[in-house]
Amino acid sequence: MNSFLKLEILVATLFVAGCTSQQSTHESLNGVLWSQTSVEYKVAAIQSFTAARSSVEIALNDTSWSAALEQTEEYQNLPPAVIVDVDETVLDNSPFQARLVNRGIGYDPVLWEAWVNESTANAIPGAKEFVVFLKEKNVKIFYVTNRVLENPTVRNIKQVLDPQVSAEDVLCKNEKPGWGSDKASRRKEIAQNYRIILLVGDNYSDFHFLGKVGPEERIKKAKIHQEYWGSKWIIVSNPSYGNWEESLYDYNYSMPYKNKLKAKYEHLKN
Repeated sequence: MNSFLKLEILVATLFVAGCTSQQSTHESLNGVLWSQTSVEYKVAAIQSFTAARSSVEIALNDTSWSAALEQTEEYQNLPPAVIVDVDETVLDNSPFQARLVNRGIGYDPVLWEAWVNESTANAIPGAKEFVVFLKEKNVKIFYVTNRVLENPTVRNIKQVLDPQVSAEDVLCKNEKPGWGSDKASRRKEIAQNYRIILLVGDNYSDFHFLGKVGPEERIKKAKIHQEYWGSKWIIVSNPSYGNWEESLYDYNYSMPYKNKLKAKYEHLKN
């Protein structure tokens, strides 16, 4: 083989390697693209809020109906309320996730805080129409979120979802003593004055706190309340992140990225 041919082969090899490296992907790429570009995601979200409307109609005609495990006794005559989560339930943070994909990095709390302060998240498909529906039915809506930045969150909700929202309607993590990641304490407080007729979220902990258990145990525990799904508890699809993902690497958030990826691969079933 002459030296010129060897050089051509070397250049071709480097070119292919370069293309391969440029085409390396972020593990959240498909999930973010599905949320941002697919009609299937939009239809699934609208379907969730359509089911939510149907449940509200039923609940308003049945005073024994309550969706919260924390509901107080003698709640039948309390005014009705719906609790919704915020992120990926009524506000779309896929642009933030896209920034992480483009940078090739995982979750960054500094970048997240900057994104929340922008207050530019759009509404999830079907969410605004659902809020309007609740207002027409005189049903109180509470936004129970594990965000900690209340002002920009209220501002964002006001801009794209609920012009009448107030800070009292948005219950953030750590806003009061005892308001941690487990939302039960906030639901309990709401339940003192309202009959909670529906919960809407994208993560199981928006409905019932499972704790830091593995994926198999999460599925097992979820079966205890399976009769709530589709009627009193409505889920909005979120393929990008959540406790389901964290459970795959034992909630070890400081674990190096390559180790998290390895742990995820170990959960694949062939």
